[in-house]
Amino acid sequence: MKWSIPERVIEQGREYVAEKRVLSVNSFLDKKIWSAEVMGSDIFHVELDGSTKEDDFCECLYWKNHGYCKHTVAVELELRDRKISRVMTAENAKQVAVDSPNPGQELTESFTRIFLNENRKKTTVSKQKQSLKLEYRVEIKPMTTALIRSSFDVFALSLKAGIDKMYIVKDLPLFLESFIKKETIELKSGQEINFKDISIEQEDSEILADLYKQHRSIQLISGEHKDAKSLLTNNRYLVLMTALAEETIQKLQDSGNLQFAAKTITYKSMMFVEEKMPFSFDISQKSGTVTLSITSLADSHLKEYDWFVSDNIVFKPSLEQMRAYRPLQQFLQRYDGDNITIESADMPDFTAYVMPLLVKIGNVSIDDQLKESFVQEPLLTSVYFEYHDEAVHATVEFNYKYMILSTDPSKNQLPEEGVQIIRDSEKEMKIINQLTGFDYHRTETNYTKRMVRDDEFYALFTKEIPTLELDATVYVDDLLDSMFLNQIDPETIIDVQKEGSFLDVRFDIKGITPEEVDDVLKSLMEKKAFHKFDNGTILSLESESFKQVSDVLNELRVTKKFQNGGIQLPSYRGLELNEKFSMDEKTKGTVSKKFKNLIHDLNFPEEFEADVPKSLNAELRLYQKTGFQWLKMLSKYGFGGILADDMGLGKTIQVITYMLSEIEEKGQNDPFLIVAPASLIYNWHYEIEKFAPSIESIVISGTAEERMQLIENVKPNQVLITSYPSFRQDVIHYKRFAFSTLILDESQMVKNHNTKTSQALRDLTIKKRFALSGTPIENKIEELWAIFQLIMPGFFPSVKKFKTLPNEQIAKMIRPFVLRRIKKDVLKELPDKIETNLYSQMTKEQKTVYLAYLQRIQESVNSMNGAEFKKNRIEILAGLTRLRQICCDPKLFIDDYEGDSGKLEQLKETVQTARENGRRILIFSQFTSMLAIIEKELAEQKVETFYLSGQTKPKERIEMVNRFNAGEKDVFLISLKAGGTGLNLTGADMVILYDLWWNPAVEEQAAGRAHRIGQKKVVQVLRLIAEGTIEEKIDQLQQEKKALFDQIITEDGSIQKEASQLSEDDIREILNIGM
Repeated sequence: MKWSIPERVIEQGREYVAEKRVLSVNSFLDKKIWSAEVMGSDIFHVELDGSTKEDDFCECLYWKNHGYCKHTVAVELELRDRKISRVMTAENAKQVAVDSPNPGQELTESFTRIFLNENRKKTTVSKQKQSLKLEYRVEIKPMTTALIRSSFDVFALSLKAGIDKMYIVKDLPLFLESFIKKETIELKSGQEINFKDISIEQEDSEILADLYKQHRSIQLISGEHKDAKSLLTNNRYLVLMTALAEETIQKLQDSGNLQFAAKTITYKSMMFVEEKMPFSFDISQKSGTVTLSITSLADSHLKEYDWFVSDNIVFKPSLEQMRAYRPLQQFLQRYDGDNITIESADMPDFTAYVMPLLVKIGNVSIDDQLKESFVQEPLLTSVYFEYHDEAVHATVEFNYKYMILSTDPSKNQLPEEGVQIIRDSEKEMKIINQLTGFDYHRTETNYTKRMVRDDEFYALFTKEIPTLELDATVYVDDLLDSMFLNQIDPETIIDVQKEGSFLDVRFDIKGITPEEVDDVLKSLMEKKAFHKFDNGTILSLESESFKQVSDVLNELRVTKKFQNGGIQLPSYRGLELNEKFSMDEKTKGTVSKKFKNLIHDLNFPEEFEADVPKSLNAELRLYQKTGFQWLKMLSKYGFGGILADDMGLGKTIQVITYMLSEIEEKGQNDPFLIVAPASLIYNWHYEIEKFAPSIESIVISGTAEERMQLIENVKPNQVLITSYPSFRQDVIHYKRFAFSTLILDESQMVKNHNTKTSQALRDLTIKKRFALSGTPIENKIEELWAIFQLIMPGFFPSVKKFKTLPNEQIAKMIRPFVLRRIKKDVLKELPDKIETNLYSQMTKEQKTVYLAYLQRIQESVNSMNGAEFKKNRIEILAGLTRLRQICCDPKLFIDDYEGDSGKLEQLKETVQTARENGRRILIFSQFTSMLAIIEKELAEQKVETFYLSGQTKPKERIEMVNRFNAGEKDVFLISLKAGGTGLNLTGADMVILYDLWWNPAVEEQAAGRAHRIGQKKVVQVLRLIAEGTIEEKIDQLQQEKKALFDQIITEDGSIQKEASQLSEDDIREILNIGM
């Protein structure tokens, strides 16, 4: 809700909700709009913007003047009462659908609204306005301008208007302007119309508005030319503009009030047709003389529109018809008479060039006597290509059955005397123009073009001949035919190497040796249109099959040299390769059984044969066994992967099962290395001891010397567990060893590929690499790139190119290598997680401090342009943090603040009520000083708490967690960053997020501490939000950006590349400041 909305309006909105005046709320997810109806003095339609922009709409006048109103506020408060955020998601959109009234309720509400509207109308009957009637008249009038100094006919519109009696509108421009401005105009002496006090039919209102726009356009055009006078000498008329004339006349006709005056007849309708023009051409012969008689059936030729009018029919000729008509028009302007004599010597040209144009323009009739001598046969065109003397020669023949015309006069065959062949001169000229357009030059017998370069020959076969073949039959001599190879497609053969980590991809081209295939593929990768063999033959590389091979090689980023018609590719390209070559049925290809098995395993990891070790001291759930099979399958082919299961689903046990299986199957393994956050290294150690006691795990901790001793003494099959900071310090020691498998826990910790830790991990000698993270993308999609660089180097292209990849392509690429399951899908028995926003009002003192700081930041940011904003970004973010701290408690940074905090008071009440109801609570805050204040306040209420921050040692963390889960103390205070991951706190059934974090994934991780395997109770998650502050904006921003992670890793998810970190637009939106 916008902070600029006065409290008075918000209170009115609350009253509307209490009085149930919000009649209905519907969601439109595709448009992100909440649509509602609110009962006020009328029933108003309201639309709430389902994004953070809050671009709302209401029909009421107050909204039009202010941009907000009590109706929009009421709808937002109604949503809030239903526990629904105004930022639309697929989930809350469905919730509205569920909450919608049943058919009976809807029927009742609909009839109630109709009843109320009808009764409202009845109360205003006595105030009904008088109705204005309009009549439209279109005429053909001459238009004269000082610029052109000549006149030409146009469509001109005039009006009659009145209430009881109709009057001619003498000044149409003034009438239209008065209508727009709602002013008074005099129709006749003593007869006035006040547009404020009369009603006009909606259809007529739209027509008048359109006419006013045309009038203004004409004024603007006239204003550009000082010499231009009034377009019509009489202001009674308005010229209908060329581009809008037909549309305008159609609207006038639809109104039922149109008259069209043509000559002395007045019609009530007009018809527009796209047919032949209103001309008739009669060709006759008398005493051996041929005469052409031309009759025009048109009343007018409106040159301004290029239309012809006959009675009430408007003929609209095509551009092609008008091109044919122009020379006839010019001829008729010079020639006085309707009958034209055609001499015998001119008859061949008349039938070849004049008659085809006449047929396009109008109706042609030939008398019976002459018709017998006219022959019309279809044209058959042939083009013959020959190559000699370093030039290509094209001979053209036009065959009309009884007549053959050739570019070589010796091949002409003329018709019998007296027979007139009606030629298709346009088709003939089209062929000739194409040849000259291709730079062929006329000689005595043909068209010739010098041709010596390879690209010229290629153009002949791929452009020139195919173009001509659209209208002609093309023949080439044997020499030219032997120079071009076409319709030869490569066949692809794919196999998997014995080790399984590489694919052998070979290409076979019939009749071409493997060595020559290498050269062809090289030309293909160089994006050449063709390849020339040593013998001079040209092979086109632009066929669909070659294009597909080129696309695949480019998308797979093939840069190596080809050898014997083939290349090696990493096996992880298998799915892409299979999809690319299977999409096109025309593509020839053969795949080995091994390759088919690889594709099947990647698509169906749950069918991969892998037995859970009997020595595992745990019973795996079905989805956990699938995760184990997935890890084994990737391991077989040397792939890496990200196990991205929802927090609390047991990623750790799945990895332990995998390591145990590897040790038992292979006997002797290089050691395993687990790198995890410092807070989780002992958790890994205890979990391994618990579920796989046969595995020897060692925590690498202590002083630098102690850590070095532990690393130096590493043995096969051992599992080394270290933290990210320790690993970075000890990397020189790790480089001396080869490791069987690397496990990166909470891999979002290495999301920046430029850090020393990330670079050090890439330098290790490791056979297999896996990452674990419930949120592999916290801020931006490049984090996914960074993790894949560690687990499968080279899988993605460079960061720069990665950012340009289409969303769908990235989603398909990662699908086999990211396994993501969420609780609601795999743990049907897991209790629900209920998420609720609790809104608190700031105290008077708190609000005073908040508004002062807000105004200061707003003024500062509002004065900055983009460059200044970027330069001061750190300072601006610090200001936002201050505002968030004030929402928590101003004491966080104002030492002498003596007032209270509305949110803190709400927290204390919530904790007291929760404990009275037997709830056990986790309280998260990102501000450790806030947790200290909460600890002190709760202590005064005799509430004992555990407190975990970044200073808490790993062993102490585990002890506190175990004591809390055992039932000791009811409240656990946790720093959001220090304890948001890796903790199992199923002893709690309520999670309170005291302050909001920019990234919703971090809050999800925090809630996941309690809502995970082992939880037996419904978990309630409360998010505390200070009403009317930036916390509301942060909440809206979170809802919009929450979809980023799910979209990337679900099978059907497209990828949203925008970062969930704060952009300049985000910050300005949070502060409600426009550019």
